Amino acid sequence: MADNEVRYPIIVDTDALIAAANTNLWSRLMETLNLTTTNVCYQELERHVRENSEYAPEGTREQWVHHGSKKALEPFANDENESFAVVPCVPRPHGEDAGEKSIRTEIEQNIDLYRFAILMDKHGRRSINRVFDDAEETTGKAVAPTFLLYLLLDADKCTVEEFCQACGEMLHGEGWTGYQAIQAAWEAIPVDCSEYLSDRLLS
Repeated sequence: MADNEVRYPIIVDTDALIAAANTNLWSRLMETLNLTTTNVCYQELERHVRENSEYAPEGTREQWVHHGSKKALEPFANDENESFAVVPCVPRPHGEDAGEKSIRTEIEQNIDLYRFAILMDKHGRRSINRVFDDAEETTGKAVAPTFLLYLLLDADKCTVEEFCQACGEMLHGEGWTGYQAIQAAWEAIPVDCSEYLSDRLLS
């Protein structure tokens, strides 16, 4: 993996990449969207692959993280894939939420280049939205990982049914069962999935 100074307008953190890579739409996401992440997030994915067993029992968090991390690394690790970029974060953050912090640092330093920041943590999204709000002449927005799937739908690369089912996969796999988590997952997504998903995944 070589650091890439190309920056695409969608930047994605570690957990959001894992969540998206675990859906049936990941291959189409790779073919359709141009994505950026930081070297810190990339290294977090590598660590997840090392530390979580691929032989963990079906349906466990350990298996979900290993499988998603491994799939998410593939396009970023391919030097011939020019649509997925890894950018260096300086200064380099440390700690449990280093990846999320690196996304914020990258946006603060190059705010005019980013349209969407895709993050799992709601507090991280709020923090980055404050950065966007405080900046002049930017329309950037931090959104939940389900929005990455919506961008695929918006590009006419999947059907509404496929989109809704992939969102259901993500919600189930991430264990989003609380009201606030589910509400956050659908924020900014103007699609009615009630025909395809149970009520417990919609509100």
